[in-house]
Amino acid sequence: MLSNEAEHFLLQLRLELASKGKKDEDIDAIEEELRDHLYEAESRGESVESVTGGSVKEYIKSISNELPFDKGIFSFIFLMLISILALLAIPRLISGDLDLSLNRLIFYAIIIFILAPLELWILKSILVRHGDSKTTYIYGFILFILIIAVMTIGELLLSKFPSKSLASIDEKYSLIIGLILSLIFIVVCIVLKSWFFIAVLVYIIMPELIPKFFTSGNPKNEDYINASLITYTVMNILFGTIAFIYFKRDMKKDKVKR
Repeated sequence: MLSNEAEHFLLQLRLELASKGKKDEDIDAIEEELRDHLYEAESRGESVESVTGGSVKEYIKSISNELPFDKGIFSFIFLMLISILALLAIPRLISGDLDLSLNRLIFYAIIIFILAPLELWILKSILVRHGDSKTTYIYGFILFILIIAVMTIGELLLSKFPSKSLASIDEKYSLIIGLILSLIFIVVCIVLKSWFFIAVLVYIIMPELIPKFFTSGNPKNEDYINASLITYTVMNILFGTIAFIYFKRDMKKDKVKR
């Protein structure tokens, strides 16, 4: 079994290589090879630095020519940006509450092009510095709370300082457009095998979709709000259970490998 220092170095290496657009297969191969070298070195009483040189960036430079750039990262980034836009707009289309105002478009642009990349950069920095530790989970939770706070404050400001609507959509057509966009989004994700984005979409739209069909359909009515809250609670329990089972199984696999 490797030391915490060795495991931390491997995690840093994987994150840095992934951020530089290297293929998952190549990253896995490099990590597995380095893991073997580190295990042998530590078995002989040697340090991690004796194998790696101590610097992740320097180690990556020494192997960078062996690893081709993964052009698939561009499609992933594009899909991620489209996903953020879809996840912001589709629930509102389904509820019939989409406000196409200038202020909202600016708000969405800030989320997509500033907030989302900044969140990923901060999360990567936390993982590189602290690895798989309690500190990482604490910072990650704080970051999540801050993002939710920014989104909530943004929505409050939009409602307090409304701007002229650039376009309006009839509630009936809004639902149809929302469902069509959801279907297109799911098909694209299936083609690209991006199951994570499908799960996120389902998680986001179900609290709006179920009340739309089984209540009065008015987002401001009490029956709609209650149905939405119940659906949201059920989705949290369901996805939380799935995530727990997945990570528990993944941790068992890692222990077997080590």
